Amino acid sequence: MLAVREYDDGEVFWQEVAEPLSSRGVPTNAFVGYAFATRAERPPAIMRLGVFDGARVVVGALQTPPFRLSLADDGAGAQATLALADHLAGRGAGLSGVMGDERLVDDFVDAWCARTGLRINDPGAHGRRQNLYQVTRVVQPSGGAGHMRPARAGERDLLVQWEQGFAADASLPPLESDPAFVARLVDAGLAEDGFYLWEVDGHPRATARLRRIAHFGARVSGVYTPPAERGRGYAAALTAALSQAVLDRGQFCCLFADAANPLTNRIYQRIGYVRVAGFADILFSDGDR
Repeated sequence: MLAVREYDDGEVFWQEVAEPLSSRGVPTNAFVGYAFATRAERPPAIMRLGVFDGARVVVGALQTPPFRLSLADDGAGAQATLALADHLAGRGAGLSGVMGDERLVDDFVDAWCARTGLRINDPGAHGRRQNLYQVTRVVQPSGGAGHMRPARAGERDLLVQWEQGFAADASLPPLESDPAFVARLVDAGLAEDGFYLWEVDGHPRATARLRRIAHFGARVSGVYTPPAERGRGYAAALTAALSQAVLDRGQFCCLFADAANPLTNRIYQRIGYVRVAGFADILFSDGDR
C-alpha cells in the first residue's frame, strides 16, 4: 500500500527520503542536491513529500515555489507517481512544472494533466529534454592554452553578463533568464566558491559553475564561452579540469547537456563523459481546460 508523507522538517526529510534515494547516485543528483541545500528552509517556502511502500521510500518530491517540482525515485517509481499526483491534486497544489528522470517525469505529467486539466507548454519554448552524463576518467583535451582558477568577487559583473548569455543560449524559462534572478544566482555561486574561469594570457575566456551534491559528488553547470572566444577549446578544457578536480576528491562528477544540441554532447563525450539517463524539465500551462 502506497502512502504519501509531507515533511515540514528538512533534516527529517533528508534522513528519511533524500539520503536513501541518494544511493542511486548520479540519476538523483539534482533532487539530492536541492534537498541537502534547503534542509533549513520551512513551509511555505518549500514543499517536501515522500511516497512510501511500507517502510521503503519509492519517490521523493521537493518544490521551492515558484520553481518546478523536483522528483527522484528508487528506480521503480512509476506507480508511485500516480499516488503523488492524486495527493497533490487533492490538496490543490499549484505546480509550474516538474523535472527529473524522464521516465519518472513522463509518468507524473500524464497523471497530473489528467487530474488537473493542465497541459504542457510548447517543448520548443520551455520544456527541455537533457542528457545526464557522468565521467569516471577524464580525457584531457590536447593543445589548449591556459589554466583553471576560481572566480573572484571583483569579477561579479563579468559573471552576471556571461550567465545572462548562458541563459539566452540555453533558452531558459523567463524566470531563470530574468536579470535579477541571474544576479542572485551569481552572488550565491560566488558565496560558495562555486564559479571557475579558464584564463589565457591573464584574461578570462570561459566560465563554469560547480554545484556540490551533498558530500557525495558535484555537477558541472553553466559552461559558457562568450561568442568571440568560441572555437578554441576553452569550455572543454575548463570542464575537463573541473571534472578532474572533483574526481580527485573521490566524488562522482556529472553534468547535463541539452539533448537537442549535438555539439555540446560531442564535446562532453570526447573528454570522457558517458550518458547515464535522460532528464526532463517540463513547464505547465493553464491553457484551455
